[in-house]
Amino acid sequence: MERLDIGEDLTRYLFQDAAILFLILDPAGRIIDANNYTRRLTGDDLIGKALPDVILDFTGTVNLPGLLQKNDKLQLLNVRTRSGLPQTFYFHFIESGENILAFGEINSLEIETLRKNLLSANNELSNLSRELQKTNAELVKLNELKNQFLGMAAHDLRNPIGVILTYSDFLLEEAGDVLKEEHAQFLAIIRKSSEFMLSLLNDLLDVAKIESGRLDLDLEPADLVALIRNNVTLNQSLADKKSIRIIFRNDMPLPTILMDRTKIEQVLNNLISNAIKFSPLGTTVEVNILKSANHLTVSVRDDGQGIPESERKKLFQPFSRTSVKSTGGEKSTGLGLAIVRKIVMGHGGKIGVDSEVGRGSTFYFTLPLTPSNHE
Repeated sequence: MERLDIGEDLTRYLFQDAAILFLILDPAGRIIDANNYTRRLTGDDLIGKALPDVILDFTGTVNLPGLLQKNDKLQLLNVRTRSGLPQTFYFHFIESGENILAFGEINSLEIETLRKNLLSANNELSNLSRELQKTNAELVKLNELKNQFLGMAAHDLRNPIGVILTYSDFLLEEAGDVLKEEHAQFLAIIRKSSEFMLSLLNDLLDVAKIESGRLDLDLEPADLVALIRNNVTLNQSLADKKSIRIIFRNDMPLPTILMDRTKIEQVLNNLISNAIKFSPLGTTVEVNILKSANHLTVSVRDDGQGIPESERKKLFQPFSRTSVKSTGGEKSTGLGLAIVRKIVMGHGGKIGVDSEVGRGSTFYFTLPLTPSNHE
């Protein structure tokens, strides 16, 4: 039977189509030729390079004579690739006349093992993703139940607390002169505590509404300057108790903007009353309003203690408090700024603070000038 001559066909296959690494080296270990697979993997400028230029040698022991001495076994070597990442091949070196043939192949068993491991990891990731989605859905449901319970509890408690506040006010005004000093103090404590509790319940109701996605805004054109003036007047009586002066100057005509008057009044009241709460006796609180191309910016500056930089991130988070204490023993629910942030964001604006310890703080918020900027 005549033997088939496959030399030319095999050579063409090795250089053009074979998915193995194939190099022809001269006796000194320089590359004479390489097949297409090797060129695509490592780059086209291989000819004339020494073998160690292609092999990524972590041990410093790779040399051609040593590789030829171990030719009876496959040798694991790392090849520098075009991407810069090394790729591991099992090499076999064959002396052919004066030249040396180098064959490198990827271990198919390792590839199959890697593929199975990758498939297993992907399945595990899919299972974890489904579990996470299930857990998130349960958390959303629990959060909705929490908000519902919080709103119901706050609503049901608000009326009796309001009654306690009203009657304690009545007793202090109508019977204060005939009560013993000790009894009058008791009533004052009851009034102050019930006032704080009512404020807390109102804040809890606001938080429950906001977290339930029910921040209903009644938007209408309104004069922000007039709203600020009114709020400054209302808070001046509170400031007078600490000999604090509130200054608001604005001589610039400003346009009316779309806003929920009640909600923005809540924002202003929180920022101005906070400035008073944390300001020393006899200082000044300054309120300003500036107009830019797209929005109005309202700022409230105080001469208080300032807020440490490490604590500023939690200022607008619910129930968060800083190390800064009020100067008159006033209490805080820890919810006001969180509610303010939601209201401002609901109007399409932003809120922030600049502060320096020992020099005071400036809280500011923006409101868009045009409906197109409202989110």
